[in-house]
Amino acid sequence: NLQRIAKHRREQRRGKSRSHFGSSCCCFASSGVTGTSYRHKMIGESLLIFLSLIDGLSAEESERWHPFPTASGTWLVHQDCVHRMNADFHVESFPGRDRLFRTSDDLEDILPCPHVPRWLNATRQNYYSDWVAFAHYTLTSGFGYMSSDWTVPQPPKSTGPVPGISSVYFFNGLEDSGGKPGTATYILQPVLSYGKSGCIIDPLLFHEWHLVSFYVTSAGRAYCGPRLAVKVGERVRGSMRLGDDGKTWTVQSTRLENNQSSTHSVNLNGKIADTAYLTLETMVNYGCKTFPTGGSLTFANNKLADKGFNAVVPTWTKQVYHSECNQKVVASADGSVTISWDGANLLV
Repeated sequence: NLQRIAKHRREQRRGKSRSHFGSSCCCFASSGVTGTSYRHKMIGESLLIFLSLIDGLSAEESERWHPFPTASGTWLVHQDCVHRMNADFHVESFPGRDRLFRTSDDLEDILPCPHVPRWLNATRQNYYSDWVAFAHYTLTSGFGYMSSDWTVPQPPKSTGPVPGISSVYFFNGLEDSGGKPGTATYILQPVLSYGKSGCIIDPLLFHEWHLVSFYVTSAGRAYCGPRLAVKVGERVRGSMRLGDDGKTWTVQSTRLENNQSSTHSVNLNGKIADTAYLTLETMVNYGCKTFPTGGSLTFANNKLADKGFNAVVPTWTKQVYHSECNQKVVASADGSVTISWDGANLLV
């Protein structure tokens, strides 16, 4: 079913050459109340009401479904099936179930999510939730390593008609799709995000950059590593390494200035990682001001290796799904990949 939905969404993309943004003028009025709990409550309730309008769910339902980036758009995973960790963890993936180890003595057998994941409703003309632009490379024999460095950009000028409703994500990642979006059974992702995500649901954190290691499965489960708050201008690294057993991946998101990391490991038990991505995604994007004001982000020091840890030099395939802000993907001779958008008027 998920693959059929993904195919339908790809067909929708091919049928439209450009997204059209509607105007919006919603804002919060100042109440003069500064209590954290009151602000948390008011922001949260406003977001829920607005989400209920755009995704066709009730406000109560919207609180229970959390967004995650995929190659076919934004996937909504039920709250019961999102596992957020404050420390490193390990997942063993078996047919029909996962085994989650919070510590060596704290384990839980986890069945596929009983709530079928949903796609965020992106059929209206005034916004979209999707991968925007990315580069990908497929190695049919499978990867054994991937890492990339990038710099935390300036924040977006706008986070939507209700503050915090729009989000932006940058990540490198590995999956088993063979380069065919919508067919993967999992994705490993070190993610830099601004705004709401399935791993960050506290409204008071939506106006900050965060770095988190994700693992999302087609069984409707999502696992989040520890959340790292990061600063504009600092360098971060996303890395994924296959262990000596040929089955277990370590996913690590690192602040290079102090080596603080968000880490987890997952035993995929024979599933190969054959497609690498460098990606820009937005959720509930109402206009170009949803993107960071700097106008571009470069994934540098991109390192790939096969399962024997022999270096792989990729020939990146560039893909732009949305071009309303003059989005581009450029692969340079030094191996870096830059994703850009029109930043000229973002500060106005």
